Amino acid sequence: MMLISTNAIVLKSIPYGDSSIICRLFTEDQGKITVMAKGAWKPKKTTGPLLEPMNQIHLQYYNKNSRDIQILKDAELIRIFSILRSDLNRIILGQVVVEAIDKSTQINNSLPIIYRLGWRVLDKMNHADVNHWLVFAFYLYQLSMRLGFMPNLKTCCQCKSVFRDAFIDDMIGELICHECSPKSKISLSKKSLIFLQKLAYLHLDDIHPGMSNTAEIYPVLRFLQIFICIHIDGINRVRSLEMIHKLLI
Repeated sequence: MMLISTNAIVLKSIPYGDSSIICRLFTEDQGKITVMAKGAWKPKKTTGPLLEPMNQIHLQYYNKNSRDIQILKDAELIRIFSILRSDLNRIILGQVVVEAIDKSTQINNSLPIIYRLGWRVLDKMNHADVNHWLVFAFYLYQLSMRLGFMPNLKTCCQCKSVFRDAFIDDMIGELICHECSPKSKISLSKKSLIFLQKLAYLHLDDIHPGMSNTAEIYPVLRFLQIFICIHIDGINRVRSLEMIHKLLI
């Protein structure tokens, strides 16, 4: 048995017994793990509130390769993202961020770039004056790319012509041109298409207050949602994504 110390994003917490918690975490060094926090909700214990989804924590746990659930020794808070938690839309977006990581990654598969993407996106959404929909669009595109899937944003996936305008083929999760889209009812305006193309080169640090019109982002979010659900295994089980769709209608 080994004592491991690492940073983590809390993905999901489940009450266990009278006062314990079983918690799924995405760690910086070990990837996704499951830990049990014994007696986390006992009086005078401070562990319980730390293990709420979306929190970023530092933890120590006892790791034994022969068991699926490790034992938490100690935890302390790094970031709680209080502004994010004060707005319903941001809460839902933040839940999608952690649930998408949970559903699309394997246990004990170290992906430090996904860990960094997760906490930095949550931190950016925690700025009240930043367009959280833009940050969320950035997240969906980056998550897809970091997991090995990139949409073709320049040419039609069927006839390969360069886009003047674009439609979403929701059967294959790709963009198609006007000539190839007799059945598609979901279109991207020229401004939304340009925004989507710029998203591929956007850095999180370049997102600042007043950047981008939210109306341009909604069709892009719809496309990215369709794309990742089709191409990334597990994303179609992210229940909070259904709430995003309702918010965009």
